[in-house]
Parts: sequence; structure tokens; C-alpha cells
Amino acid sequence: MVKDKNFYKTLLLIALPVAFQNLISFGLNMSDTVMVGKLGEVALSGVALANQVSFIVGKFIGGVSGGTAVLISQYWGKRDMDRIRTVFAIGLKVCFTFSAVITLVCAFFPEFILSLFTNEQAIIEAGAGYLRIVCFSYLTMSVSTTLLSMLRGVEVVKIALIVSICSFFVNLAMNYVFIFGKFGAPRMGVNGAGLSTLITRVIEFLVVLFYVFCCEKRVAFKPKDILRNNYDLWKDFGKYGVPIVIGDLLWGLVGNFKAGIMGHLGSQAVSANSMTDVVLELAMIFIWGLGAGACVIIGKTVGAGNYKLARQYSNTLQLLFFGFGFVAALFVYFIRGIAISFYNVTDATKEVAEQFMVIGAITTWATAYAATCFTGINRGAGDGNFVVLVDLICGWLVVLPLAAIAAFWLKLPAPIVFLCTRIDQFVKVIIAFLRLRSNRWIRNVTRE
Repeated sequence: MVKDKNFYKTLLLIALPVAFQNLISFGLNMSDTVMVGKLGEVALSGVALANQVSFIVGKFIGGVSGGTAVLISQYWGKRDMDRIRTVFAIGLKVCFTFSAVITLVCAFFPEFILSLFTNEQAIIEAGAGYLRIVCFSYLTMSVSTTLLSMLRGVEVVKIALIVSICSFFVNLAMNYVFIFGKFGAPRMGVNGAGLSTLITRVIEFLVVLFYVFCCEKRVAFKPKDILRNNYDLWKDFGKYGVPIVIGDLLWGLVGNFKAGIMGHLGSQAVSANSMTDVVLELAMIFIWGLGAGACVIIGKTVGAGNYKLARQYSNTLQLLFFGFGFVAALFVYFIRGIAISFYNVTDATKEVAEQFMVIGAITTWATAYAATCFTGINRGAGDGNFVVLVDLICGWLVVLPLAAIAAFWLKLPAPIVFLCTRIDQFVKVIIAFLRLRSNRWIRNVTRE
């Protein structure tokens, strides 16, 4: 274990704001789910499947953020602010272009997109109106989320927490007004949830732009900097960032296919899966914060050329990930009954959801160790391409074939299919442990 107090101080200074930010984001998603859940299982299932598109957009943005984080955190170790600003510009251009394309597709073909996840017409109709509205939030979300994620690479994290708190209360209020038709507003149901999300994202966008362009001094990123271009940095982003973007996007597609498999098992399985995802997300909030802190600390240390210290940090972080993963697993197991009681669903759906959560608890400790090692330690050290390879093999050659066979060929019960969607986590634990015991995961990606 590392004994340097500055290591733990830096880790917590990044991890805690990110964890609180994730908690607020969780509360925002939870409020959406619970309020829409009051409209019944069909509405809940429709929004859950429509949000699979939001999940893909989020994965793409996360991929770009992860790809740029490799460069930003390592250049931060060298205090090369000029190159950091150029990487900011690259990340913004890539994210905005992608979200614009997805917005157009969702605005004109929402029914077709939802039909890829389920064949139940009632669910498609419920989700189509929501998707047609919420898709316009992808444009603003791509800019604000990318900026906040890149600022994290230079240890600017408090603004993200402030923005999340504002977004939570705005979205909560808008949901109440538009879903249920309060204060003279029309009762819009599911579509009201989409409108409130759009309003929230626009406000979030304006706040982030004001902070970045008018208040933030460390990077001092200005509107004119968006036009920055550098062939060498585009080339580095292509080499180290694009594989992460593609990997996260393809992993997001794996998540979509998993949702599609569950969707074809009926609204009961979809609702149970949605409820379980919320609990698993809550359990991992602080651990994801540790992962974000690990990425910055490892990246900064590697960028400064101190590889021996990076290995020491890695060993300590792995112990932290494993310990907090065990605590998270216990949390999921003991909170499952309370969490399910919030939803207005049938007793049969509650029973399936409880089985899902027991399985989720068993696999959570593995996710906590493997996922945060990969996205925190490996990515920060410039080893993101290896992580992409592992994700693609586990997702496309292990998870999806097993889940499809279990659901459509063997026709096994929904809890067994759910287990198949998470079985890869145990494999990744072994791979992550062995990789970090080797000498091949540290790669300095900066230029002199």
C-alpha cells in the first residue's frame, strides 16, 4: 500500500466530486424511472428501451472522453497546456458531429429504432414519442459532458458537481410539471419526461459554456480554440483515442443487444432489468469515482515519466477497487427489497427483479475490480487499446452468444439469461490482474 498522503488526498479530491456527481445523475435517472413507473409497466418499458439510444450516445461521449483523457492526463503531467487545449477542440468536434447524426436518425425514425429492441407495439408507441423529443438533448449533452470530462483530466472537478446538482432539481421539477400536468401545464405522460430532460440539458449546456469560457483559468479554453487543429495530435487521437471510442461504442451496442434480448422476453423482464440497472448503478457510484481519480493520477504519473511510482499506485488502487467492490456487492444484496418497493409493478415482476438483483450482487464485486482497473489504471497509463480488445472479445464472443442461446434456443428463464449477460465480469477479473502484473501496460503517449 502507498503511504504517501498526497496520493490519497489527490485520489479523494477527484473521486468524491465525481462520486457525488454520479449520485446526483443517479438521482436524476431514478426520478425519471420512478415517475414514469407510476404510469405503468408499458410506459416504464418504453422509456427504458428508448434510453438505450441515450446509452449509446453516452457511451460514445464516454469513449471520446476516455480517449482524450489518455492524452490530457499525460500532458497534464508535463504541464503542456497548449496541446491540452488542442485535444479539447478535437474532442468537442468529434462528439458534436456524432450526436448530430444520431439526433437526425432518432427524430425521423424513432419507431424503427425501438422495433430493434422489442416487437411489442404498445412499448414501441410509448417510447417513440419520448425518443423523438429527448433526442434533441444529445446535441447539448455532447458538448457539456465532453467539456466536463476533459476538465477532469486537469483535476478540475467541482464545476461538474455543481452542474449535476442544478440539473437534478431542474429535471425533478420539470418531470413533476410535464409528466403529471401540474401548474396549468398539459399532462404529457411519457412525452413530458422527454421534454423535461431536453430542458434540463439545455440549461446544463448554457451553465457549462459560461463557466468554461468566462470563469475557468487552468486550461483557459476560449471559443476561438474550438478551431484549433494539429495533425500530430489528430494522429495520436486516432492511435490512442479512436480505438477507445470504437470500443466503448461497440460495448454500448453490446448493451443494446442485451437490452434487445431481454426486451424479447416481455415487459416483465424489461421492467425487472430496468430496476436492477438502477440499483447496480447506485452501488458503483463511488467506485466509478475512484476509477476517474485513478485515470488522472496514473496518467499524470506516466506523463511525468515516473513509471516505478505508477506501478506502486496501481497495486494500491487494485486493493481499493477489490475492497469497495465487496462492499458494493453487499449493498446490492441487502437493498434489493427496499428498491423494488418503489415501483408500481406486478408481484411477478417484483419476484423476477429480486432474482436479477441477487445475480447482480454476485457479479458486482467483479465489475468493481475489473472495470475500474481497465478504465482507470490501464487507460490512464496509455493501455486503452488492450482494454478495447478485451471488451470486444468478452462482449461479442462470450456475452451475446451465451445470452442469445439461453433466451432463444434453450428458452431458459429470464434470471438465467440475465446471468449470461454478466458472466464476462469474472473472466475480466483474471485478465485485469494478469495484465497489471506484467510490464506491458505502461505507455507514455505524449510528444516532446
